[in-house]
Amino acid sequence: MSVKVDHGRIEDAAKKGIRILISVWKANIPVMVWMCIPVWLGPMIIGLGSETPEWGAIAILLVSVALIIAVAEFANTYTDRNEDSIYFPTSPFVIGELDAGIARKALVIENIVIGALLVVLLVLTSSYALIVAMLVAWFVALAYSMPPFRFKETVASPFVFAIGMAPHPVVAWLVVEPSPTAQSGFIIAFTVFFTLHSFGFGITQKLRKTYHAFNSGIIEVAEGSSVHSLISVGLGLKVRTAMTLEATASLGAFILIPIFWHLGIFDAALSIGLLALPLPLTVLCVVLRIKDPVENSQKCALFMTMAWVLIGLMLLAVSLTDHIHWSLVPLACIVFPIGAILLTRAMHPFGLRAVTAPWKEL
Repeated sequence: MSVKVDHGRIEDAAKKGIRILISVWKANIPVMVWMCIPVWLGPMIIGLGSETPEWGAIAILLVSVALIIAVAEFANTYTDRNEDSIYFPTSPFVIGELDAGIARKALVIENIVIGALLVVLLVLTSSYALIVAMLVAWFVALAYSMPPFRFKETVASPFVFAIGMAPHPVVAWLVVEPSPTAQSGFIIAFTVFFTLHSFGFGITQKLRKTYHAFNSGIIEVAEGSSVHSLISVGLGLKVRTAMTLEATASLGAFILIPIFWHLGIFDAALSIGLLALPLPLTVLCVVLRIKDPVENSQKCALFMTMAWVLIGLMLLAVSLTDHIHWSLVPLACIVFPIGAILLTRAMHPFGLRAVTAPWKEL
C-alpha cells in the first residue's frame, strides 16, 4: 500500500518553522550581542598575553555570554510586547512576526541551554569565581525585565543595567587569567570605568522612553511646570534629576582615565583612545540634554550608544596592537560597526532608516 506524501504541506511547515526561527532571532536583538563582542575579546587577548589559550573553555564562554545577553534582550522584548508599539515599533511582536506563546517556549529553551553551558564551563575551568560572575550576569539579565523583580521599572534600573554589564569583561579575563589583580589590576580598573559609563547609558535609555511617552500623550507637563519636572518613564525620577545623574556618571567615568593612566594601569594608547573618541560623543550628549532634555533624547541616545560601543572597540584595538600590525587594527575594528549595520537592516522592516535610530517611529 502506497503512502501519499503531501509535499506542499511539508514545504509550508518548513517555511513556517524558518519564519519562527527568524522572528525569535530578531527578538534576541543580535545587534546588541554582536556589539558586545569587543568587550569580551579585548580583556581575553590582554589577559592571555603570549600564553596558549584553552580553546574549549573560550568557545563555551563566548557562546554562554552571547546567550546571556541575547536572553536579556529577549526577556525585555517579550515583557514589553504590549507597550512597544510606542517605544520599539520594530519589535517582532509589534509587527506580528512572533507569537507570545512561541516566545515563552523559546525563552525557556535558551535558559536551559545557558544552564547546561555553565555546568560544562565549570568542569572545564574549575573556576568558581568565573561561574559566580556568569551567574550574576544571568540573574540580572532576567531580573531586569521579568517579574517578580522587573527592576527596569524602578529607580534602580540604571544601576542594575550597569551591574549586568560589569561581569562581561571580567569573565572574559577570568577564563584566561585566574587572577583579577594581574597586570596591576587592569581588569578591575576597566570594569569600574565601564560600569560607571554603563550606568549613565542606562539612564539615557529611560529618557528615550520618556520622549516617546511625552510625544504620545502618555505623560504631560503640569501647568506652570517645564519638561524638567516630568517624571521619567521607568525610572520614577524627575527629568532634571535623571539628566544630572546621567551626566555625572557618564562624564565621571572619564575622570577615572587619567587617574588609571597615572597609576600605570591604563597605557597611553588606551587612555588617549578613550579620551579622544567616546568622551567627545558623551560630552555632545550632555550638551544636547541641557539644551532640551526631552526633545533631544533620540540624538542623545544615538551619541551615547556610539560612545558606549567605542569604549569596547578602543579596548579591542589596544589588545590587538601586540599581535597584528597597527595599520590592520582599524580594519579589524571596522568589522563590528559594519556587522551591526547589516544586522540592523536584516532585523528591521524600515531598512537603512533604522540603522541610525532603530527605536525611532517611522
